[in-house]
Amino acid sequence: MMMSFFLHDSLDDGGFEQIRTPSRVSPASAPREEMRILHEKLKIPQTGEIVTRPRLDDLLDKSLSQFCGTLVSGRAGTGKTVLAADFARRRGGAGWYTIESSDSDWAAFSAHFAACVREAAGKWSEQPMVTGGTDSEIAQFLVNTFAPVAAKGKKQFLIVLDDLHKIFDAEWFGRFFHLLLYSLPENCRLLLLCRSKPPAPLWRLRSKQVLNVIDEKLLAFSPEETAKLFKGKGLSPDEVSKAHSDSFGRASKLADHLPQ
Repeated sequence: MMMSFFLHDSLDDGGFEQIRTPSRVSPASAPREEMRILHEKLKIPQTGEIVTRPRLDDLLDKSLSQFCGTLVSGRAGTGKTVLAADFARRRGGAGWYTIESSDSDWAAFSAHFAACVREAAGKWSEQPMVTGGTDSEIAQFLVNTFAPVAAKGKKQFLIVLDDLHKIFDAEWFGRFFHLLLYSLPENCRLLLLCRSKPPAPLWRLRSKQVLNVIDEKLLAFSPEETAKLFKGKGLSPDEVSKAHSDSFGRASKLADHLPQ
């Protein structure tokens, strides 16, 4: 079986890294296509001024200590990305990957996923292999990808995948995440952010104590957290209470009530 490796070019080319991906036809006769790593996808988003919510930090800490993967599910505007970005930045040892619809292509996804893990491990110099999408190839890809993380021993790592719902329809989705969650190194945890319930193969892992789910009801601001958010903003207690009731504690709706 032929496999190809990442090949580095200069990163001065607009923040891109060029790698070569395996062809779907005979590697002996077909030219290899070039894949560009979009490094903007691998940056933890800037969140600006936020209100720290110890309740949710504790919830994430507890979930990540007990489960290989934690899935945070909620509609747009419920605060998933802000929560995860702030948590990952303060925790350290985190790799981030903001997924796009085009990443349903296995070559694109696997390249960016490997780069995300490499980034978390400190830009490991040895490049993991990019392979095809069969079960055996995915398994080998995961072994190679997480080798630098496993080599760090007791140091803890976190891999965050944002907008996971954009690749729910990928043919390889269920097989990849099943293998991923069962093969994570002991010192690594997975945080998945999505807007809707994932496909059944991943969703069923909740009952196997592998995956925990935090839904948007838990993400909603409590009255106390809303009061903290609006503190010093010049609103009366009645106005703060109305903002909370009108928004049902949803982060984006509360932001609409903040004075400009």
